[in-house]
Amino acid sequence: MSTEAAVDARRTDTRERIIAVAGGLFVERGFAGTSIRDISDALGVTKAALYYHFASKEEILAAIVARPISAIREVVETDPDLTSVASRRAFIGQVVTAVAACEPNEVAIFKDPQLKAVVGTELENSGVINNLAIELAKGLSGVDDVATIKPEHLVRASAAVAAGLAVIDAWHIAYPGHEKFTQEAVEYIGDTVATVLER
Repeated sequence: MSTEAAVDARRTDTRERIIAVAGGLFVERGFAGTSIRDISDALGVTKAALYYHFASKEEILAAIVARPISAIREVVETDPDLTSVASRRAFIGQVVTAVAACEPNEVAIFKDPQLKAVVGTELENSGVINNLAIELAKGLSGVDDVATIKPEHLVRASAAVAAGLAVIDAWHIAYPGHEKFTQEAVEYIGDTVATVLER
């Protein structure tokens, strides 16, 4: 491994540690109740060292939120054929499974009421929720061109995605100590989304 590659690997490891520690503190103390000093103290590094990797705690939060978004995007970008009910159900299951594979601290950030607006903005700006609805609507309409999606299919797909987000929120309220989704939760969320979609 070259010296440059070794430095990049250490930088990546440090970023990962920062994200993990900060995520834990955000969950434990809340985002507002956690300072950069708290994060640097927990890591055993100076604030200057922390600022080398992240300019602010908002930037750390954005990095945490980006992970589930990236997991969903990876599934959406496989360009699946969603023209059958079975393929749409499988696709929905893959999306929910991708979110379920995220670390507990990452998932917990999404259920912090103080961060709902920030997380919602990140989700909206990423375009991943819109892209997910479009892929499902294309499958329902049996088309490849977005312009030829039937409006009622886009409405159903958007409602299904919104239902998925709502049931994830509801699951976290009902099971506050379970940041990691069980297989039962994954199936329940997937079934809810599929039921709304296929009506």
